[in-house]
Amino acid sequence: MTGRKLLALLLALLLLAAIGGGIWYSRGSLTQERQQRIEAAQQVSARGLIGSEKDAFFQDSRVRAAFARHGVTVAVEKAGSRKIAHSYDPKAYDFGFPSGAPAAAQLRAAAKAGSVFNPFYTPIVLASWRPIADILVANGIARKEGDFYYVVDLPALMKLAEDGKRWRDLKGSEAFATGKAVLPASTDVRSSNSAAMYLALASYIANDQQVVQSQADVDKVMPLVAPLFLRQGFQESSSAGPFEDYLALGMGKAPLLVAYESQLVEYWLAHPDKLKGDMVMLYPRPTIYSKHVVVPYTPAGERVGRLLESDPELRELVHAYGFRTGGDRHGPETWAAKGVQVPPQLVDVIDPPSQEWLERMIEEIEGRFK
Repeated sequence: MTGRKLLALLLALLLLAAIGGGIWYSRGSLTQERQQRIEAAQQVSARGLIGSEKDAFFQDSRVRAAFARHGVTVAVEKAGSRKIAHSYDPKAYDFGFPSGAPAAAQLRAAAKAGSVFNPFYTPIVLASWRPIADILVANGIARKEGDFYYVVDLPALMKLAEDGKRWRDLKGSEAFATGKAVLPASTDVRSSNSAAMYLALASYIANDQQVVQSQADVDKVMPLVAPLFLRQGFQESSSAGPFEDYLALGMGKAPLLVAYESQLVEYWLAHPDKLKGDMVMLYPRPTIYSKHVVVPYTPAGERVGRLLESDPELRELVHAYGFRTGGDRHGPETWAAKGVQVPPQLVDVIDPPSQEWLERMIEEIEGRFK
């Protein structure tokens, strides 16, 4: 065979391969699109039990419309994450959506769920006020970074709480020279994930910056961490109530509130006129992420989780509520364009204890409340 004929044969084979590949890709795309159309045509209703901080997101008409375009109607009820973890009921709900990985792990085991979805997450912060943050800066406990946030030395702050310091005891406390204890306020650790994540952080500090992973560790940290909750007095069962008090009652009620970054970001995005006010975030160093995990019980619940994790429209709406996501846009870059500055990445982040040991610590504290 001459070189010219061989070249012609090779070109013909390449052409056939290209045509075949195009047909295969086209069929694959058509099959995927067809599957999506079929699924969207199969209308389903899904009921979920969720953490209170996600309720506004699910009630948003834009979110409802985005789900509806995929043939899904979602109804939700609110509960604390610990209650969600203990409330697996496939007859009443299609999915559970707690606010932390440990609670989700317990729920996944109860539901024997083959897969879970991790659509968004948010770090634990301290919601505070500029005069309070400035006192902490004056005492070497915090430093300012950017216009809206500070970084706080968590071991140093925990030492102030352990020593029973009051705000009037601190240098430069003229703006808040009260007898109120330097003690972060939290939700009820017996029911709420944000308090459980605070417990995870505090126990890490009390355990010489090691994650609690044995009964010996629990026994070691309990005398230090239990008073952080027992000394607070009344605590609410979910994160929405204390944050509303923080906004309404100011620093006299809650100079330091254990909160989610998403709560403050959502508020600033909705109220840009408050960007120049005294509300500030303190990022504890170290901090911890609260992962929001969808645990499906039924095929309808699985569709909800998959859409939250993969649909670009829903992901952008998630950002509007202050949560961080995976994907090309994580959230902080979107918020920065609207004047809300947060750290694009957090480096000093710990993992929570396993559900077994976190639950053991919560039960120990629960026993001391009685």
